[in-house]
Amino acid sequence: MKRIFFFFVICICSYGAFAQKGFFVKNTHISAWYRESENLETEAKKAMQLPEFQALVTEYHAKEQALMPYFHFIDFNNNGTLDILFDGKISSQSYVFIFLKTENGYLTILEEKGTIIQANLPNEDNSLNLSIWHEACCGDYINSLTQWVCINTNNTSYFKLAGKSLIFKGTTLPSTRIKAPVQCTLTKATNLRIEPFVDNQKRIAGNSSWEGNTVGFYAPNATGTIYAEMRDNNNKFWYFVRMNNESGVYIHSNRFTHLKEVEDAQDCFSYGWISSDDVRFE
Repeated sequence: MKRIFFFFVICICSYGAFAQKGFFVKNTHISAWYRESENLETEAKKAMQLPEFQALVTEYHAKEQALMPYFHFIDFNNNGTLDILFDGKISSQSYVFIFLKTENGYLTILEEKGTIIQANLPNEDNSLNLSIWHEACCGDYINSLTQWVCINTNNTSYFKLAGKSLIFKGTTLPSTRIKAPVQCTLTKATNLRIEPFVDNQKRIAGNSSWEGNTVGFYAPNATGTIYAEMRDNNNKFWYFVRMNNESGVYIHSNRFTHLKEVEDAQDCFSYGWISSDDVRFE
């Protein structure tokens, strides 16, 4: 049995909404970007009129005044001009919008379902970078975590998607991380499971149910990053891992690709549990 953390055993959270995103929260520094100004409501109403935002207001029959607490002035690119952030709910769905202030009004440069759970602290040399958690709801089965970085070039600012991870709804998440993530490589074909044990009869919901608590199947030499470990009732160790979906090692029968809300599974990371017997370390 391969072990790398001889001194470290963790407990496991239930998979409610708090635990689902709680494991991934490193900080909540977005409030440090807020800037005070008396004319926020006036400017927020201008941003609301942009077609991307107004379409949601119309779809959800939202009251504009009820949305005001979710608007904040920020200077996300440190250019001295106040832009606008919306981080809140429209009806029951959470959204993040960032509106760039221009000479002609506002421009939508970030629109994403979810809520901000990570952001860097502001300083003069560093623009806003953030992570957005989108909780699966209604008939969806996939939670997602997207990382965004602000790019400033040629007097233009925009947000670039730096990474997207998929976490199957109901995945057991650790409550504690190991001290530092560890890179690993699979030594044989391996199932990625939503729980740290084998149950090949358990049914998981999807477009149609399937047997087994697996959400992915990876070939030898697939790579990933270990973030936590635990020991099951049979004294077997499991690793909580983010698998890379590289070309050539990602198996296309991965069950993420069978779900209607995932169109780009090959471009995403996938989180889950793998047996410690199936990995070697870089």
